[in-house]
Order: sequence, then structure tokens, then C-alpha cells
Amino acid sequence: MDSLTGFNQKSIMIGVFGINHKTASQDVRQLFSFSKKEIVPFSEMIRQNTGIAEIVVLSTCHRTELYYYLDKPCNKRANKQLYELLHNFKNVDHSYEDLFYKYSGSEAVKHLFRVTSGIDSVVIGEDQVVKQVKEAYMHCTEAVLTEAVLMRLFQKCFETSKRVRTETEIRQGASSLSYVAVDLCGQIFENLADKKVLLIGSGETGKIALHHLVKRGVTKNYVSNRTLENALTLAAKYNSSVVDFDRFREVISECDIVIVATGAQEPLIRKSDVFTAQNSRNNEKQVFIDLSVPRNIESSVSELGNVQLFGVDDMQKVIDDYKEIRQTGIDQATIIIDEMAEEYMLWFDCLALRPLIKSITSNMQMIRDEEMLAYKQTEDSQKFRIIDEYTNRMTQKYIGMIIKNLRDVSAGKPSPGSLNIVNKLFKFEK
Repeated sequence: MDSLTGFNQKSIMIGVFGINHKTASQDVRQLFSFSKKEIVPFSEMIRQNTGIAEIVVLSTCHRTELYYYLDKPCNKRANKQLYELLHNFKNVDHSYEDLFYKYSGSEAVKHLFRVTSGIDSVVIGEDQVVKQVKEAYMHCTEAVLTEAVLMRLFQKCFETSKRVRTETEIRQGASSLSYVAVDLCGQIFENLADKKVLLIGSGETGKIALHHLVKRGVTKNYVSNRTLENALTLAAKYNSSVVDFDRFREVISECDIVIVATGAQEPLIRKSDVFTAQNSRNNEKQVFIDLSVPRNIESSVSELGNVQLFGVDDMQKVIDDYKEIRQTGIDQATIIIDEMAEEYMLWFDCLALRPLIKSITSNMQMIRDEEMLAYKQTEDSQKFRIIDEYTNRMTQKYIGMIIKNLRDVSAGKPSPGSLNIVNKLFKFEK
């Protein structure tokens, strides 16, 4: 009969491998950022070269994270393989491996729940991350990169995020990096209402920034986007003017504030562009906000006089003002996250035990069937049916008891030694 020698819980694992705003600067993070078109080929390469069966790649301004389900043993540690493949795929010529964090099991689950709930964000409690995680998950699911394990994990993380945002005080204060950017502009200029703004990029980040600017009284806005239709839609909503994407440099000199939030992989605004604009406006003060990763504004722009440049890592002081306000919400959210992570891990542990449970059920049923075969040849049909029903009920009852005990043991995170004992106990070889 089949033995259970293939079962090894250590070879079945949920993990996350990533880099974020807490572990690396923007300049390093942008080396590992992914455009949408890169995610599927990278993920397929991962699955072909590792024991990883499912993967979701999350890449935002503040983080690049690889969530994965490993269902078979690897020759190397999974995270080591992931870094090597990521390093080669992105063609990075220097090692940053020590800046990456690695979590597995319940710690990986809690990390995802913290990310989606906004606890791990630059702005605590921000809402935009939920949409970013959903988009990453849907993109990978549509590419058939996820199955039952990660599908259930991400559905659970969205459920957790909803509870955190409705049952805690996590959303008090600033709710996005775009909000913080506008708040920063408000600290630099006494009156925002009389300032002219150029927004490049009409994605979610840009939309939020423009929304908060208009709420602050700004009425003179230019909107520019690579896709003209998107720029027209956003401009119409906020009564703004539209500038063709290939002409936005022509209006930089007119604007006091320039905000860039696009997915471009190289700078859109260079030092020479701003130098020219400064000459045209007699060196009058300008503020440039770069909400993009990789950077869309050359960092050397900050070297020019009367110009202030802020990237996503430069707004920490404003962000810190909100941390104390939201600490109560963080404490409340942690309780919810721990509870939801425990629920998911209970499901996952049972999933990991399915091969073992299937073998136990099959082997015990096989023993019963073999014994009943002998009775069938010696007993009349009516008596045989009674015995058959009785032994089947007894077998199922014992199987249920064994499975319950096995799940209880598994919840205690058994050692490889204890799993070997279970293996031998249910081998059932003649």
C-alpha cells in the first residue's frame, strides 16, 4: 500500500520577499520596480526555475514585493533563488540583498494584511494601497499565476483591510501621499489659491493630488498625460486646462507648482528644462513634487536656485505629524490582523495536510475493503450488508478521529521528527 513518505510540511510554504521604503531609499527601490508588462514574463521565469507554484508581484512607489506559494522542495532556499532571478532580470550590477526582507508562514500573511490595511505605508492608513494590491492580484490572476492558495490569501487580505478601515481609527489625518504633497505645498506657499499648477499624469496618484489642490482653492491648473483622453476626462472634472504631453515643458515656466506622477521609466523633467523655465520667470520660486518611482524629475533640479524638489522620500516630516494621531488605530488594527491571519493559517494548515489525510483515508478504506471481501464469500447477502454498513461507519469514525488529532498536532507546528513518526505510523505496509 502507498506510504506517506512524500509528505514534508517544510516543503509547503507561503512566503514574501521584498524591499520597501523602510529598508531602502527611492534610488535603490526604483532599480527593482516593475512595469506592468514585465510582471508576467518575470513571474513565468520564476515558476520555471523554482519550486514556486503561485506568485503575485506587487510593485508601487514604495515597495516591490513577491508573494509566493512554494509546493515542492527547492535545491536552494526560495528567497535566495528569488533574489538571484530578480537581480538578473533587472540587470542590477550591485548586490542589495541585505536590504530585502523575507517572511514565511503566518508572518508573511500578517505582512500582507498590514500592507493592505495601510499600516506598512509611508502615510499610515492611506487608501491607495488597497487599489494597488487589488490591481497586482488581478493582473497575476488573469495571467493564471495564482490558484487556490494565493486566491484565498488575497481575498482574506481585502476582507481584513475593510475591517481595519471601518472598525478602527486608522484613517484619521492624512489618507495618501498625494494629500501630504499638497499639504507640503501649503506650508511653502502662504496662499495656494493664487498659484498655478502643472500636473503630469492622470492616474490615481495624480487625481488625488489635483482633488486636494482644488479643495485648497487652486483654480489655475494644467493637466498633461500621455493618453490625451485620460487628461481630458480629469481636466473636465476639475475645470482645468489640458496640455499635450509633448508640449508640457512649454508651460513649466508659468507654473509655481509642478507635480509629476507617472509610470515613465526615465526622467520626464530634466535640469535643463527647469533652468530654462527659471530664466523665463526671473527666478521666481518654484516647487517640484515627484510622486513617481522610478524618478520622473532629475534629482539635480534641486541644485538650481529658488527651486525646491521633493520626492517620495522627502516628505517624512509631514508624515511623522500624523503617526501619533493614528497610533490607537494601529493597535486596534493589529488585533484584527492577528485574528484574520490565524483564520487563514488554520485553512492553510489543513490544505497542507491534504496529501496525508488522503493517504490515511485511502489506506484505511483499503484495509476494510480487503477484509470485507473475505466475508462476502462466506456470508449471505443480507448479513453482509449489515456488516458492510457497520464496518464502513466504524472506519469513517476512526478516520475522522485521526484527522482531527492530526490537525491539532499540526496547529502546534510539529518538528520534522514528529512528522516522520506520523509517516511511519500510517504506512500500513504488509
